[in-house]
Amino acid sequence: MFTGLSTPEDYFRAIKNHKWMIVIPIVVCVGLAALLCQWLPKSYRSNTLLYYQEQKVRGIKGVDAPESGGDANRPDLAMGTRIDALKEVLYRQDLLTQVAEEFHLYGYYKENATPAMDNSVASALRQLVKIESQGSGLLKVSFSDADPLIAKAVTARFADLFIQENTKSRTAIAQSSTEFLQHELDVLKGQLEVKERAIAQFKQSHLGQLPEQMDSNMRAIDRLENEMTAQQEMDKTLNLRLESVDKAIREYEDPSSDVSPKRAEKDPRLVKIRELERTLAGYRSMYKETYPDVARVKNELSQIQAMTTEEYIALYIEPEAAEIDGPKKPKRKPVDPYKSELLKQREDLLREQELLRLRQARITSDIRKYESRIEGTTVHQQELMSIQRDYDNLQKNYQSLLEKKLAVGMAGDLETKRQGTQMRIVEPASLPTWPEKPNLIMVMLGGLAAGCAFGFGSAIGVEMLRRGFVSAEEVEVTLGLPVFAVISHFESAWPGGAKLTAETARRKDRLLALPGRRKEGLLVANGGPLAERGQVSVGPELVAMWYPRSAVAEQYRVAATRIGLMAGQQESTVIVMASALMGEGKTSTALNLAHVFARDLNKKTVLVDCDLKRPMVHAYAGMELGVGLSEVLLGEKQFEECLEYHEQLGVWILPAGIIQSGIAALTHVDRLSKLISNLREKFECIVLDAPPLLPVAESLLIVRMADVVAQVIRARSTPRDAVMSAMKMVGQERPMGVILNGVEEQDSPYSYYSYGNKVYEPHRTQLR
Repeated sequence: MFTGLSTPEDYFRAIKNHKWMIVIPIVVCVGLAALLCQWLPKSYRSNTLLYYQEQKVRGIKGVDAPESGGDANRPDLAMGTRIDALKEVLYRQDLLTQVAEEFHLYGYYKENATPAMDNSVASALRQLVKIESQGSGLLKVSFSDADPLIAKAVTARFADLFIQENTKSRTAIAQSSTEFLQHELDVLKGQLEVKERAIAQFKQSHLGQLPEQMDSNMRAIDRLENEMTAQQEMDKTLNLRLESVDKAIREYEDPSSDVSPKRAEKDPRLVKIRELERTLAGYRSMYKETYPDVARVKNELSQIQAMTTEEYIALYIEPEAAEIDGPKKPKRKPVDPYKSELLKQREDLLREQELLRLRQARITSDIRKYESRIEGTTVHQQELMSIQRDYDNLQKNYQSLLEKKLAVGMAGDLETKRQGTQMRIVEPASLPTWPEKPNLIMVMLGGLAAGCAFGFGSAIGVEMLRRGFVSAEEVEVTLGLPVFAVISHFESAWPGGAKLTAETARRKDRLLALPGRRKEGLLVANGGPLAERGQVSVGPELVAMWYPRSAVAEQYRVAATRIGLMAGQQESTVIVMASALMGEGKTSTALNLAHVFARDLNKKTVLVDCDLKRPMVHAYAGMELGVGLSEVLLGEKQFEECLEYHEQLGVWILPAGIIQSGIAALTHVDRLSKLISNLREKFECIVLDAPPLLPVAESLLIVRMADVVAQVIRARSTPRDAVMSAMKMVGQERPMGVILNGVEEQDSPYSYYSYGNKVYEPHRTQLR
């Protein structure tokens, strides 16, 4: 919904039109605010400034711990904490009642006081006393009262009490904090000793299963598993060697084998050398060169390789044979050295397998032992962590309390030697001269703001209610009628050399409206040379004729098209141009529409000037005022005798006539109706320029004879209530639409549309 006030000029115009409606509320509201300032009780606040001097011994962490919470790097936080602590002391009921008794505040006397009165006086003083930080170690203490002298005296007294209580509270805090911290330290020390014994006992009972031993146990298991793998590989090698020796013995003892005689003939030293080489190769595949068995086999191999066969038999085989054939035993057949060597190798391999099994059993037992330790570590880890966590927390608390105790002790020593934080007055209590409450400036500004809001709001509200319509959307939403066209000011279509002011055009219209007045000697539209005698000169308001390629002319064509569509397929259509008041542009609109119907839509058109009290059609058309409608209605003339054809417009015109009286229309309605019926037979389009609806009575009679009613409304000018009243008078029996006239160029949605405002050649000479 549009308000009708869309530009700053509109608001300035509204303010100018209703200036007294603005001035009077402002004066009244400011006067009421001044009276309110005199009537309201006043309160004066006195201020004094204290300097918060830090302790003289610096660089000791935690000295001000009772005050600042140990944050020495935040002096603003320390100050805020200090103020909160001092407020609790200074706002004590006994101190507040003491000050009230000294200055007889609220009529307080200690002898006659009751507990309820003490509470009420203390609560009132707590609301009036303020302690604020000003930064850089400055504190402001203030007190407000209705008497400025009392406010100053009480403020000075509170500053003294503030300084005294500061010293007392710091000393008391240091002493009480020392006692409390010592007691807490003793309790924590006992708890720490209990936890230490519990941890020692737990570690003693679960040795090897502690969490810190988990890594060593895992490494031991890895080492044992590697050793077990090596033993298993050695076991496989021994099994292979044992199978090889057993196979050799079986082949040697088999009498059907052809290898047996050859075996006997073999050199036993070479057999031994081959056997040792196989053993050495097996050891090297499993162990390093430094392994004892590898070294032993290499030694033995080198010794045998250095001997001859006879030496080897004499050294190894004959002693064995002699031992076997002892003196007490019967002499047997000498043992074959090859078989003896194989049997010896088999026995050695069996002993090595037995030792290998023992080593594997030991390794398996060790692995199980370490695995049980790891399982125990997982089970007891949570218990040890719980005990250790409690111990760590107790130790941190103990250390923190110990540091605080040292800091509090140092702070107490500083206070005793007057080296701690101190306060002193740097600005004595002031005598207030301007009241704190009420805020006179804000009250006066509030009165001024209220007056401005009420005055300007009333002026703009009244102007908005009285303002007319601005846009087609506003008309459609408010009235519920279709808008045929939105006509901008004619000046937007006139080129620079042809512009006339509206006042000049109206003066010209009045001259042409005089009876018997011809247009000799009148200036044409552009103020150029005199027109020739008898030549018709149309005013610049006929935009559709002079500037057919302008946006205004295009809107007249749009209006004519929409009116024709609303009228339907009738052979002849009566269009009444109506308006609520004078000055809406109804006559110029009728002329332009008649020209469009005749020239652009090729319809035979007649324009009837029905405004018998103030005819203007002949003036705009540049015609002489002669006989017309009034003579026809009075029966003095036939309408054919009064019709004049306008060559430039291409329209037949029936002027109002010389007898200008509304009585003709009121008393001869039947003749007017018959006239319109006769015109329907001769013309396709009949345009009636009706008088205004509200001030002229016969306009209702004319509107009732129309097929389509075009209501002309001047934008930003015609009051809305007048438009509403005119619509109620017309009723809803016939189709009606609106032509919004005189729209500002920025408000028109079609202002961008133009063909360049070119003038038709037939009229160029007359405009020059």
